[in-house]
Amino acid sequence: MIGFFDGASRGNPGMAGAGCCMIDDNMDVVWEYAKYLGVKTNNEAEYAALIALIAGARSRGLDEIEIRGDSKLIVSQVNREWKINKPHLRVLAKEAWDLMKGMKVNLVWIPRDENHLADKLSNRAIDERGDERNEQSV
Repeated sequence: MIGFFDGASRGNPGMAGAGCCMIDDNMDVVWEYAKYLGVKTNNEAEYAALIALIAGARSRGLDEIEIRGDSKLIVSQVNREWKINKPHLRVLAKEAWDLMKGMKVNLVWIPRDENHLADKLSNRAIDERGDERNEQSV
């Protein structure tokens, strides 16, 4: 299973959304998530999307997943390659680490143009903020 995550913020901080999805071996979308987050920074939105994806994988009983995201900062911080200087981001990273316990997670950075599914979901969450969409199996 492969998961994609993305956060969007219109302004930094600004109206923000989190989006993520999972695709199966046939490249079919089997799960998606989009949520309006209120006013957040882009990094907070990215973390929210990652956390939602890990939680979604765990709730589906997955113990192994490759997760792809276009935020070099979030991927590098959660992979413990970069320091986390902001205390509120350390809290979010810890939440991600706690959710990943007992799972085999391969977290990989990808270029933005390879993350269009999650990007579309995070922006749709902002566009449709009056009509929030949460987890949905497809």
